Amino acid sequence: MIERKYKGFVLSKTKYKDNDAIINILTSDGKVSFKAVGINKITSKNASKCNFFMISEFVLNFKSEISNKTLKQASIEKLYKKPYDDLLASSCYLLIVSILNCLDDINGYDMAIKCFDMIEDGIYPINVINYFIKNVIEALGYLPENNKCVMCGIKSNIISFDFESGGFICNKCFDKTRHIKYSKTILTNIHNIFASDDIVIIDKLDSVTIYKIFTDYLKEIIQIKEDNYQFVLKCL
Repeated sequence: MIERKYKGFVLSKTKYKDNDAIINILTSDGKVSFKAVGINKITSKNASKCNFFMISEFVLNFKSEISNKTLKQASIEKLYKKPYDDLLASSCYLLIVSILNCLDDINGYDMAIKCFDMIEDGIYPINVINYFIKNVIEALGYLPENNKCVMCGIKSNIISFDFESGGFICNKCFDKTRHIKYSKTILTNIHNIFASDDIVIIDKLDSVTIYKIFTDYLKEIIQIKEDNYQFVLKCL
């Protein structure tokens, strides 16, 4: 029997039989799935260590590299307290987790930890989730044109932004059947978000507008569950 330790956080938990669960975690090396026997029992010592809002160490047993893994024990390495005190923080944490659970070719472990830490430090969660989604969109190869009109190439009179069109849209190329006009502030903030490698802190109302723009597009390319997206909006 092989015994190995994995450090990561829970992506999903699925009830299996009466008291067991299939748990998916994300580690720096990728996703790992295992069966947690008796995890749903009140007396389970591992239950509290296999929840969301924490980074844990999981000790797993398995017969071979290709066989199913079973949880032996778990221990908490870091507990995030902010999601327990702030519903918006918890909803953004869970949205990050649900997005990562949809991704197979991208390991966003380090970026997720960075975002969890920023939420824990009190940065407005919507700014954090926008930063995270921007990085996911870039990693998926959907980087928009950020310095000029994607249609004609001019840099003036920019009045819209549209992911499907490929970026910013000027007044001349604007199509009211396809595009939405945005304020100069919104457009400047979108530009700054994509131009910076670091998080961009913006006004709360503007950050929510940008959240809707980003998630509406992300829902189309990775099928975010509508409930996860809407839960964040309900927590504002």
